[in-house]
Amino acid sequence: MTSYRDYLIILSQPESICNKVKDLKNFSFNTIGEFDSHYSKAHISIQQWPRKKPVWIEPLIPKLQRDLQGLPPVTLHIDGLGYFEHPQSVTIYAKLQSTPATVTWFKLLRRFFNTGDFEPHITIARSVPKEAFKQLWPYLKDVKWTEEFKVEKLTILNREMISHDKSYRIFKEIPFNTRYRFDDFAAMKSKTPAYPIGNLNNQQVSLF
Repeated sequence: MTSYRDYLIILSQPESICNKVKDLKNFSFNTIGEFDSHYSKAHISIQQWPRKKPVWIEPLIPKLQRDLQGLPPVTLHIDGLGYFEHPQSVTIYAKLQSTPATVTWFKLLRRFFNTGDFEPHITIARSVPKEAFKQLWPYLKDVKWTEEFKVEKLTILNREMISHDKSYRIFKEIPFNTRYRFDDFAAMKSKTPAYPIGNLNNQQVSLF
């Protein structure tokens, strides 16, 4: 019997971003102690496919590869830190500048996965208790971090559901179409529909 796996669809960041996020996570740990996402590598979450058999997922990959040729690499800009409030906790993240072009790009990407609207971001510390947040945020709120980076591929991770090792590993990396200029694409495709690869799961992914 083929075992079930959890699949995670993300946009990976270059090492400069990963190292900065790691430093911020370690600073947070040294300030407030352990928290969710302390050891997670920097990424932008797109969607989660939990508890799927590989024989269900693998036939979808060729179509997804073709679909993603309709998207160019996207250039994103980090602009400081922000936070989301939850009923009992707060999540701190690196903010990404939102422009009409990036909104269009993410909108078209989401349609391939039947994913609802969400704010793209890079999580620093997930679900921090509010008292710990009050202790940590004064140190992070004025962090001056501006950095531009390019995302050239979509990454699909997976892990065995029943295993002592709960870490995710790369299952597939699918490049975007480098022949397209991002600005030209955004102007041309802002009203062009995309087509989903299947309603496997409509939840937003979170590695944290």
